[in-house]
Amino acid sequence: MELKMSASYDATPEEVFAIVTDTAFREQACEKTKALSYDVTVSASGTDTVVRVSRKMEATDIPDMARKFVGETLTVVQTETWHAAAADGSRTADVAGEIANTPVTLKGTARIARDGAQTVQAIDLDVKVAVPLIGKKMEPFVVDAIRSGLQKEHDLGHDWAGK
Repeated sequence: MELKMSASYDATPEEVFAIVTDTAFREQACEKTKALSYDVTVSASGTDTVVRVSRKMEATDIPDMARKFVGETLTVVQTETWHAAAADGSRTADVAGEIANTPVTLKGTARIARDGAQTVQAIDLDVKVAVPLIGKKMEPFVVDAIRSGLQKEHDLGHDWAGK
């Protein structure tokens, strides 16, 4: 199931990139999403910047049909591989993720680019729940949970961009 989101910031692409690759920002985002525990790493790999976030979450609001797959908690692992800036300062990232020990995966891209006087951070993900018969029924619940977390992260990004 496709998930597309974007947020606009009163900041340059370089400033937005600095925010999304800041360990403290990602840790605050984990706290905003009520993570029980988390691990954030930001590292360089050649000209790429790799952001890896692992967060343990309470499995609340999980449909009964999915509860047997996740238990009381779930661990969401997301990796963004941000590539070097283009001449205009824009950047793209490959995004991959999973809910550990479940058949849930996500894959897609993210982009930071100037749009007039603002900078837009956009994400385009394909979320899959690989469970025969019920996977397609579970995907909207997973997408809604991811969308909620991304919205909290975007809201925090606005706070950071306004500093």
